Amino acid sequence: MLNSSRPNLLRDRDFGRLIAATALGQLGDRVIFLALPLVAIAALHADEFQVGLLTAMTTAGSLLIGLPAGAWVDRVRKRSVMVSADLARALFLVTVPVAWWTSLLTMSWLYAVALAHGVLTVFFDVAYVSYLPHLVGRDNLWEGNAKLSTVRSRRPPCRPAGPPPSARRNGLVRAARDHHP
Repeated sequence: MLNSSRPNLLRDRDFGRLIAATALGQLGDRVIFLALPLVAIAALHADEFQVGLLTAMTTAGSLLIGLPAGAWVDRVRKRSVMVSADLARALFLVTVPVAWWTSLLTMSWLYAVALAHGVLTVFFDVAYVSYLPHLVGRDNLWEGNAKLSTVRSRRPPCRPAGPPPSARRNGLVRAARDHHP
């Protein structure tokens, strides 16, 4: 736990790790919510219903295991749950390009990845909310929440010059579709 007299949480190593992990987790969330439907459309020629179902699978984890996950996470070490959930989410995301490269990618595969990512996100989020007060202490909770909310917000405070990331991503999807058999 941090000393309450510390002026800046970003100088704390553990809080810095949490910020970095949060940023990487947000990147994974963007892949799930934006790129996965694009992959379904471009690589598998998914229709509207399939894309809608895929989108629903990303949030179904909350409905399926929200309450039991909270009860379970309260009994274990929060940091371990967060690290395990993030690593597992990354592993599931990596299976998508691997399945595509090996011509094994199907809508069922994408549904499974979206659902698994959603379930793991529930575990991560429950642990995350419980871990922050322990990490920063009561006196720094407001500052910690403010900094983490900035990282977790949908729109970054500043965007680099050039085309938006979605334009670059759409170009990559289009190029991949045109060059894959």
